[in-house]
Amino acid sequence: MDYDKHFSAALQAEQLRQGFIRWLRGDADRLISAAQHSGGDFWGNQAAEVVDAIAFGAEPEELAAELTDLQRLLTFERAEGTDCVRMGHFLVLHPDDPLATDLQLCAEALERGLTAMRVYAETAIKGGV
Repeated sequence: MDYDKHFSAALQAEQLRQGFIRWLRGDADRLISAAQHSGGDFWGNQAAEVVDAIAFGAEPEELAAELTDLQRLLTFERAEGTDCVRMGHFLVLHPDDPLATDLQLCAEALERGLTAMRVYAETAIKGGV
């Protein structure tokens, strides 16, 4: 096994993971707003709970299911539990609308973060970290 290559991959994964945690802390309001607009009060509250947990020291891996659900909501993979009027609003949302930008940025950040978490876990398991 090439330990230098493995160590480099593990370090890069950890840096991406830490960047994701910083994003969750720094763009908390944007994530909560995007979830609220996408899915209503329930999803806004879910996002707020995730952000609060991270702020109080929870590891993102502890919240993987909730983070995945939020990512699916923001990419409209999870449409149940949202009302038809709200979904219709987003179908006609102009791409230049700041809300559309926030939805896209949050969905992409969640996807990158979830990927970083998976890669970090894989490198930690393979290397015995």
